[in-house]
Amino acid sequence: MSEPHSGRPPGRGAAKHPPEARGLLERMLEFLHPGPDSKSELMETLADAEQRELIEPESRQMLEGVLRMAELSAGDAMVAAPRMDLLDIDAPYD
Repeated sequence: MSEPHSGRPPGRGAAKHPPEARGLLERMLEFLHPGPDSKSELMETLADAEQRELIEPESRQMLEGVLRMAELSAGDAMVAAPRMDLLDIDAPYD
């Protein structure tokens, strides 16, 4: 019998190790330095990483864009075909 589909690919969004398999050191480090609890905290963490020169400004902008895109529906991100301006690929450059 198969498990119900959760909507996520296997291994994505899952912890590196299940909580019971993590060692004492990993659990202590997570307690002392917890990860961000919200999207705004994650954005602050990215800004801090950029200030400390751990990531480039372009990387921070890209990651923030990915986080913003996650909130959008396909209708928000796409343009309807009748509203597109198209170019003929065989048209001359002149």
